[in-house]
Amino acid sequence: MTTPTSLPPAKGPVQAVLGQWPLALVLSGVALALAVVGLTGHWRIGCTMLGAAVTLGGVLRLLMPNKLVGLLAVRNRLIDTVLLLGSGVGILVLTWAMPLSR
Repeated sequence: MTTPTSLPPAKGPVQAVLGQWPLALVLSGVALALAVVGLTGHWRIGCTMLGAAVTLGGVLRLLMPNKLVGLLAVRNRLIDTVLLLGSGVGILVLTWAMPLSR
């Protein structure tokens, strides 16, 4: 007869969300950036915040172990990091390359 394996205790909703803090941090930055653009109309500030949030996601994915990074880990580390950092830096470069309108 086999012995039953013990399952880890179920996480509550608060613990489940707190366990995904890297993704929550990036998504909060994106939401704040979109709110700045939508509410104030300052597109350059909002897009800079958006690029910074996505770049932060790339840095977190690069530096954190797979066990702690949570749902930021979609593919392997190299692909996730290259895509997030490339997108974030690309957004920042395009934002600041646009000439100011007068």
